[in-house]
Amino acid sequence: MSTPVLTAQDLQRHYSVRRGLFAAPATVRALAGVSFDVHAGRTLAVVGESGCGKSTLARLLTMIETPTAGRLLIDGQDVAHAGAEQRRSLRRAVQIVFQNPYGSLNPRQTVGAALMEPLLVNGDADPAHREQAARRMMREVGLRDEHFGRYPHMFSGGQRQRIAIARALMLEPRVLVLDEPVSALDVSIRAQVLNLLVELQQRLQVAYVFISHDLGVVRHVADEVAVMYLGRIVEQGPRAHIFDNPQHPYTQALLSATPTVDAAARRQRIILQGELPSPIRPPGGCPFHTRCPEAIERCRSEAPSLQSLAAEGGHAVACLRRETVAIANPAAA
Repeated sequence: MSTPVLTAQDLQRHYSVRRGLFAAPATVRALAGVSFDVHAGRTLAVVGESGCGKSTLARLLTMIETPTAGRLLIDGQDVAHAGAEQRRSLRRAVQIVFQNPYGSLNPRQTVGAALMEPLLVNGDADPAHREQAARRMMREVGLRDEHFGRYPHMFSGGQRQRIAIARALMLEPRVLVLDEPVSALDVSIRAQVLNLLVELQQRLQVAYVFISHDLGVVRHVADEVAVMYLGRIVEQGPRAHIFDNPQHPYTQALLSATPTVDAAARRQRIILQGELPSPIRPPGGCPFHTRCPEAIERCRSEAPSLQSLAAEGGHAVACLRRETVAIANPAAA
């Protein structure tokens, strides 16, 4: 396979939070060590419950925040060691589309101005060129020329998300981070936007990091899937392996809760007991053992590492109960 356009190596992000006047600050481990590769023209989906660290990961990948530890490489260049000019170039290479398109658009700015702004900020001084590029991108995402001078409140939710996608693509990024891009849309509009994203990826060969809690959507768009729990990846692999042969109990529980109209594809519902533990005081051993229906005594004291399954290429799981079918080498992807 080709060289990855984006590589995360043991990315961690910790936050210090005050707990009161006399109490010592606490540390929130929002990301506890995440590693993966993303290749051009491919989609990595990151899934998990609210609070698992998905949105924190998005902020690190787009350089909105800096990691506490670990490395982020874009086209082989380490972001942490990049100079000011190099970081400016790397920021252009990774763009983000947020969940709420209306919240990410300036209500006092026309669509045309919103699309031209990234070019202006990045040194394109030719107004005619900026307008031409903006109109071309509008057509790419299915908007018409007469939309150029309109304001965000004049559009539907699906149209606003098309505008947000167009703005993110104006700088011709190598990677697009999609943070719950269709969760706020109606079902019929959701399908249109997902199909648009697939078409744009095929045409532009941009890589996607698709962050979602909706496994039905993920099954439609992903090439690979990473399942996160409490700031860690607990299972990762090709889409077919994750959906057809999930190994981690947490992945199995998530899939069992996914609605389906296909009676043959329905799974026995797995009800997880308890709430997601606090990232301020995560449990020892395996972070999932407090809710796992298969936990053994060993899970309370040993933290599993992500290991490749010997029988399935590219499929890795972090579970002590699955070590009998895993090889010793930690998964690199």
